[in-house]
Amino acid sequence: MGGTGGCAAPPAGGPALTWLGHSSVLVEVGGARVLADPVLRQRVGALRRAVPATATAGAVRTLVDDPVDVVLLSHLHHDHCDLPTLRRLRPRLLVVPPGARSWLGRNGFDAVELAPGCELEVADGVHVTAVPAEHLGRREPWGPTASSVGHLVESAAASVWLAGDTGLFAGMAGLAGLGRRGVVDLAAVPVWGWGPNLGPGHLDPDRAAEAVEAVGARVAVPVHWGTYHPAGLSFTMRHQLRTPGDRFAAAVAARGAPVRAEVLAVGATTRLPAGGSSR
Repeated sequence: MGGTGGCAAPPAGGPALTWLGHSSVLVEVGGARVLADPVLRQRVGALRRAVPATATAGAVRTLVDDPVDVVLLSHLHHDHCDLPTLRRLRPRLLVVPPGARSWLGRNGFDAVELAPGCELEVADGVHVTAVPAEHLGRREPWGPTASSVGHLVESAAASVWLAGDTGLFAGMAGLAGLGRRGVVDLAAVPVWGWGPNLGPGHLDPDRAAEAVEAVGARVAVPVHWGTYHPAGLSFTMRHQLRTPGDRFAAAVAARGAPVRAEVLAVGATTRLPAGGSSR
């Protein structure tokens, strides 16, 4: 696995991405810190975290002591929107998909809704654009139905695609064009889920490789794998917990596209060179 372990601050340079497990990623770009889909507890409903808390303990303490510039939510599913985690983090700015704001408001959070194709400046010179995703957004069992989105996080010199949770869809080839720069330097793409099987609206390693090629990502980090499992299924799911990242890297290589897969350990960071990524 690549990347820098232990959540240590990466050296100065281009955009950085730290994988905190599942779909929780911290992006540093243009001097801003952007946190996506934070779910940082050991237990979330019936799910249990397979990764020791020590893997991300330092990063979590930093996020609590020094809140990030913005927290992005891709949708309201429990494994992407965890209210206890949000209460602990106290986000300065919370950006959510259409249909999510009123429910979050009833739970004590001020939020800004951002629809696909719309952008918001979240720090000086750093913009977030919501982009389409194909994924059902209902919060089970009795919660609201909100949209599911991904995000482009961009400075003048770099762009990062945070896919959230999605299946393949026809518009992926034009996704980068919704942003300001028209390219994707670094991507965090889901390659599995939290259960032994995947339903519709998800990517497996092969489909994820197809997705990053369609989007034109230069470097892609697999996420949404290896972190959570239903209680009692850690042994049954040992294959699903351990292999999706490497399977994604193999699928990217097999396609021969100009995409480099970077498989991170939970808590590790990758940073691209200043001025973009190398092929």
